[in-house]
Amino acid sequence: MKNMRNGLKGLSFIEVLITVFIIGIIILGLVNVLSLYTDVFFFKTDERESISNLDMIMDRLARDIRQGRRVLAISTYTLTIELSTGVTHTYSLITGNDGKKYFGVDGQILAGPINEIVFSGRKDDLTYTTNAYDVRVVTFTITMADGRNMSSMIALRAEIPKVAGGVVITEIMYYPPDRDKNSNKTTTSNCQFVVLYNNSNSPVDLRGWSINGNAFSTLVSGTWTLYPGKSAVIGSSRSNLIDTYYFPLPQYATYIKTSSSGLGTGGNALPTSGTYTITIRNSLDNVVDQVSYSNTWGGYPKSTSGQYRDWYSLVRKSLTESSQDPNNWGDSQNLNFVAEQGNINYVCYCLIPKLVITEVMYLPCPYVILGWSNANQNEREYIEIHNPTYSSIDLTIDWSNNNAYCVYSTSTSNYIYYSTKWTLAPGDYAVVSSSSANIPQYYGLSSNIIYMKTNGQSLASPTYTNLPDTSFTITLLQRRREYNTPNNAYTIDYFYYSPSLGGYPYTSYSVDRYYSIEIKNLGLLGLFRRGDNYVQNVSSSTNLCYSVFISWENNNQGKRYEVYCTPGTKNSVSP
Repeated sequence: MKNMRNGLKGLSFIEVLITVFIIGIIILGLVNVLSLYTDVFFFKTDERESISNLDMIMDRLARDIRQGRRVLAISTYTLTIELSTGVTHTYSLITGNDGKKYFGVDGQILAGPINEIVFSGRKDDLTYTTNAYDVRVVTFTITMADGRNMSSMIALRAEIPKVAGGVVITEIMYYPPDRDKNSNKTTTSNCQFVVLYNNSNSPVDLRGWSINGNAFSTLVSGTWTLYPGKSAVIGSSRSNLIDTYYFPLPQYATYIKTSSSGLGTGGNALPTSGTYTITIRNSLDNVVDQVSYSNTWGGYPKSTSGQYRDWYSLVRKSLTESSQDPNNWGDSQNLNFVAEQGNINYVCYCLIPKLVITEVMYLPCPYVILGWSNANQNEREYIEIHNPTYSSIDLTIDWSNNNAYCVYSTSTSNYIYYSTKWTLAPGDYAVVSSSSANIPQYYGLSSNIIYMKTNGQSLASPTYTNLPDTSFTITLLQRRREYNTPNNAYTIDYFYYSPSLGGYPYTSYSVDRYYSIEIKNLGLLGLFRRGDNYVQNVSSSTNLCYSVFISWENNNQGKRYEVYCTPGTKNSVSP
């Protein structure tokens, strides 16, 4: 050290400055190198953190999407998925307290910061879709705050159950009324039911099937074989649906009870609120159909207090659309019963109307079976009504009991005032015409046919003199009490016709053919006469009722008139 001091003392001032300068440069270089290495270290740390966050987001999304049962909602920046476990998660951008954007799950920050995340949906065929219930593949792109980005396309593996054998759920009564059709007090859990429909071309054996783990155990009516175009009504072990509702006959639906006192998981009742999943499994324990219904879809009472109390089942609108699409479900429009208890009306819409319009002759032949012409079209027109239930229906006019039945009009001017038999037994058909007609004579019908007349001059009164030949809706109504009512009548059933659907004549030089229009299938419970289902469920009759040859027609060469219809009997187009 002494030598060093002696050495420095031997340096000139300039040499000292140069030495200090060189040492400064060396120190500065060392500082810059150290700073560079520090920047590199922190950059690498940020980079690693960004990569880690990106990986975390990618892994979470990929894992959940693969486990997804269905997409509940999707938009550019938000995705909501229901997992196979039933748990629901929502993924979105969240702005933190620091003003930066983060990836969030169910409103909680998971990773970030990020610039954006973009979602899009695709169908099974990889075409883009904005309908959440069609999404089976999710594409997403994540862009981090440092500009780093990554995209992926993930398919939902826990697929929505495919329809096995074409059996689908068509109706759910999860919130039934607390009175039955006879006004008796009920236990509502015993009145719940689920309807299955065979939409395939092959019969299906329902033995060994289950609903939410509750085995199908007791055959009440019909057969264990669910034939094409038929329905099965599934009730709990304590149910008595035949006495609770106007229940469809075995030729339309079979009635099966489960081994449990409820249709829900663990034998509990189906819940009346919130979201709940109904799962049907076959004898191999494969999922046949599944519906995760909500009370917001329909089937919820409009009122449960006051003078008029209305209950509805939840019914499927289309057989071809998804069971999981809420737009494919709605309130039943089939008036099943109106029960009175004091001054209270319990009104229930479900299953099948207690009276159904099954046939309409809206453009009849000008010649009757006797060979003479009739210029008044309204005298040859008729509708056919049918009792498809286990219960006898009394149509006797009795205003105090609300069982005055009207055709088309809500006024008393078009009610059914005449009948050869006032009580329709289970399975009975009746022909209804205007007051001036004589359908049994005009069509050569058996004396055993139940024949009814309205007191109006036309089935389309009071506006029309006869049923329109283009298109029209005929309505069957049950009057309410005449006092203190918001409406004069309940709509039991209606029948829409048009030439494109059937019932329009065929004419040629030598022969003219006239047809009624008939309902094909009453075994499809639910909205079976709405929309596309209705169009496919009506057609012209194929049964030749009578034929007459008119010799003075066709320039006296004669012409044959054939009339195809089934008034008062089973429809020719019915299975």
